[in-house]
Amino acid sequence: MASPLRIVNYAVNGGGAGHLTRLCAINRWIRRYTQVLDQRAEIYFLTTSEADTLLFSERFASFKLPSKTIVADAGIDKTTYLALAKQWVWHSLGLLRPDLFVVDTFPRGSFGELLSALDLCRYKAFIHRSVKEEFLSRPDFAAMLPLYDLILVPEYEAETQGTLKGIRRGQLHYVGPILIREKAECESRETVRRHFAVKNDALLVYVSAGGGGDAHAESHLKIVCETLLQKPNVHVVIGAGPLYRGRSLHGPRITFLTQSGVAEWLSGMDFAVCSAGYNSFHELLHAGVPTIFLPQEKIADEQNKRAELAEKRGAAIHLHLPIEHPDFPSALSCAVETIFDPEKRAAARLCATEIVPQNHAREAAQRLLSLLLPPRQLELAQDAVNDTLLQQLKETDLSLEQVSEVAHALYQTGAAEWEAIPCEEALSLLRLSDTLGLSQPLLVRILKQLSGRLGNGDLDDKTTAVSELLASFSSFSDWPGVMAFLKQLPAQRGLSAQESSAECRRLLQALRTRSLDLYDGVRLLATVQTESHAIHSLPELVSSALRRLP
Repeated sequence: MASPLRIVNYAVNGGGAGHLTRLCAINRWIRRYTQVLDQRAEIYFLTTSEADTLLFSERFASFKLPSKTIVADAGIDKTTYLALAKQWVWHSLGLLRPDLFVVDTFPRGSFGELLSALDLCRYKAFIHRSVKEEFLSRPDFAAMLPLYDLILVPEYEAETQGTLKGIRRGQLHYVGPILIREKAECESRETVRRHFAVKNDALLVYVSAGGGGDAHAESHLKIVCETLLQKPNVHVVIGAGPLYRGRSLHGPRITFLTQSGVAEWLSGMDFAVCSAGYNSFHELLHAGVPTIFLPQEKIADEQNKRAELAEKRGAAIHLHLPIEHPDFPSALSCAVETIFDPEKRAAARLCATEIVPQNHAREAAQRLLSLLLPPRQLELAQDAVNDTLLQQLKETDLSLEQVSEVAHALYQTGAAEWEAIPCEEALSLLRLSDTLGLSQPLLVRILKQLSGRLGNGDLDDKTTAVSELLASFSSFSDWPGVMAFLKQLPAQRGLSAQESSAECRRLLQALRTRSLDLYDGVRLLATVQTESHAIHSLPELVSSALRRLP
């Protein structure tokens, strides 16, 4: 078996959960593409984020070191911690030796340790979200960029803040906003309102202070909720964020959430009052949620510029006053009164989706995998995993891994070479199997057993032939017996898949008519093949077996 692709993601420090969420979004697509290609991939995260529960919920392996925030709170010596952290990163990369190393926001690393560590990685990529100009212009920041094989900017070029210097031709790519959920994965407005038990005449309002790690997060949530709940027809959903350590808020019209992400629920919100961090900003606009933005002050992130952009283009209200200002509650109340107007919300919703019309996480994953995989393989993966497939998976509760395994087993039944990865056909067989009481693992085993025995034809022909066979076998209610039966069938070269299926079903029908089971068929086929060495084709074998039936 080929060696797995080893991908290591660096999400170390930062005051929020943006870098971790962004990398998680990209790696969800990397995992999808490698799954449908039957390419083993080991994906790791090196992180100090206290929001690492997001990685657990998204099924990513991580190595965790305490964040600078908790180290300071715990009274741990800073010098000791920095020495430990640098050694931790060096030794982790030295042991893992990744094929691809992906770094977000800080090209030198949060501890300045990556300069001497990048040589341990086959390929290096940098996710370069917009940062403040004074941060971008630092010599040590700019000097690191040429060391990366690929630089991806998760924003549209026209909206990027700051100027990039010293970039090689072909090294830099603007891919657009990167979000953790596709629209096909999000819940409908009706589902969201049912989930939060919202009355028909109530407005559902999302309130968040970003990842929750901001020093003013608790007062932010408290003041905003007090202002909103002055309106009788409002239900507030608070996304406290995984980094939140303040007191929780509760009440008859408040739902307090603590999980890592709520992107799939935003499509049901009437409006939002939120900070303007990278993820919050783009997720809300992508979902078409009119928003009152309350920018937070960050080391590298320029939230005010995002809020200004959204207000300028009619998608949001930018509230400039800081939360601690005495006039903030009245300013927020005026903004809420404005956004209560249904016509203004409708116009803002349309403008929001025009600012962030789509999620570009898949494009980022494609760029990264282009360093590791041939173009033809990437094309096959891109065509196979589309929004239609994601929607179908959501409706059936099947995983892409299950579909991919069936698709590859179906391919092994005799196709000469890939024209497309048959995910649609695999999904069709899985749906049929569910109605027949056939488990996915056993379906895969049956398809592998049919390899070379099914005859010739394209994927449509083979899918139809397999479907007909499964329906015929199901009447015996003995799937292990099916495996034993298939082992007795000879390899087929001259027959079509439909002809091979018809011959098998001819024998199965005869067994059913005589109230015989599959093991009777197994013994019959074995006897015929043992006694007559002149039988070389399935029609000859079936005809001889039928002549021996009582």
